[in-house]
Amino acid sequence: MVNKNKNYELNINSKRLLKNFFDILKIKSISKNEKKLLLYIKKQLEKLNIEFYEDDVSNNFGGNSGNLIANYLPEISNKNPSIFLCAHLDTVFHEKIIEPIIEDGKIINKNKDEILGADDKAAVAAILEAIRYLKEKKIPTGKIYIIFTVAEEIGLFGSRYINLNDIDAKYGFVFDSDGDIGKIINKAPFHNRINLKVIGKASHAGVSPEKGINSIKAASIAISKINLGRLDDETTCNIGIIKGGVETNIIPEITEVFAEARSINVNKLNNVTQEIINEFEKACSSIGAKLEYNILREYDGYEIDKDNTIIKIAVNALKKLKINPIIASTGGGSDTNNFNSKGKIAINLSCGVENCHSKDEFIKISELEKLVKLIIEICRGNEKEEI
Repeated sequence: MVNKNKNYELNINSKRLLKNFFDILKIKSISKNEKKLLLYIKKQLEKLNIEFYEDDVSNNFGGNSGNLIANYLPEISNKNPSIFLCAHLDTVFHEKIIEPIIEDGKIINKNKDEILGADDKAAVAAILEAIRYLKEKKIPTGKIYIIFTVAEEIGLFGSRYINLNDIDAKYGFVFDSDGDIGKIINKAPFHNRINLKVIGKASHAGVSPEKGINSIKAASIAISKINLGRLDDETTCNIGIIKGGVETNIIPEITEVFAEARSINVNKLNNVTQEIINEFEKACSSIGAKLEYNILREYDGYEIDKDNTIIKIAVNALKKLKINPIIASTGGGSDTNNFNSKGKIAINLSCGVENCHSKDEFIKISELEKLVKLIIEICRGNEKEEI
C-alpha cells in the first residue's frame, strides 16, 4: 500500500541480502573469469522476470564472459529520468577460497591472508536487493538499466568496449569507491601509460665493457631526473616496472620501463608525459643509446558540476537517509571514466568497502544495508510518495 506525506522506514530484507552477498563472495570471479558469477546473476534476474543480455566485449581481451546488461521496467511509472546502475563482477587476483564470516559487525574473509572480494561484489549484491525491493513494493521509478561489467580491475575493459547505444539513460550511478556510504566522486583523472624501451649495446662486462652501451644506466639517469609521486593536488606520476639485463657479465642491451601519469587536468597530464619522454631521450643521447616508446591513454578523466542533476539526485537520496553527502575528487579510475567519455553523465559513489585489494578488506553490515537503501532512494528519485 502506498501512503502519502508520511515518514517511512526502508525495511529491507537484511537476512536475504547477507545470504546473497555471501553466495556472491564465494564464487570466484577474477578478471577475465567472471562466467560462474554471471550465470548466478542471470538465474536471479530470471526469477525476477527482468530482461537481460550478455554482450560480446570479451572478444576484445580474451575473457570468458561479457558484460551483463538488464532492463528493469517498473510496474508503476513516474516522471523520473531513466538511469543506469553499475557494478563490476571481477575481483583482483586471489588463490585461496573466500569464506565470508561476520566478526564484530564486519564481514571479513575467514582466510585472513586473502582478499574478501567485496570490491565490487558489495555493490552487485546491493543492486540486486534494491531491485527486488522496488519490485516487491511496486515503488514508482523511471526506467532502470543495470550494468554488471567485467575485467574492470585490469584496465576497465568491460566499460571500455561496451556499446551504450541501447542504454536509453542519460545518467549513470557507479558504486565502486571505497569508504562509508556518502561519498560522491565528481572528478577523476585522465590516465596515460608510458612504455619506454631503452636500447643500448651488449658486450662482455669483464673483457670489453667499453664496447657496450649500458641501457640500465641510461634509464637510471632519466629516472633520477623525473619527479615522482604527487606532483600537485591534481597530478601524480609513477615508475612502476623496470626490466633490464640478462646476466651480470653482460652489458645490458635492453631495458624496459613502464610508467604512468594521471591528472584531472589533461594539459598537465600531457606536460608530465612529455617531460618523461624528454628525460629519457636526453639520457639515451648522453651515452649513445636509443629510445623507443609508446603512450596509451588508459582512460579519459571527467568532472561533473555540483549543480548537475545527477549530483542533486545523489545528494537528495543521501539526505533522505540522513547521511551527509561528501562531494570529492579521486586519483583513481573506474568504469565511470569510460561511461562519461562515451557520452553519458555518470558519477562514482562509495560502496562501503574498506581496505580493498588487501588481506585487511572488510565491509560493515550497516554500510552494506545503507548501500541498498541509497540505491533504492536514487531509483525513487523525486517521487514523493512514501511507503
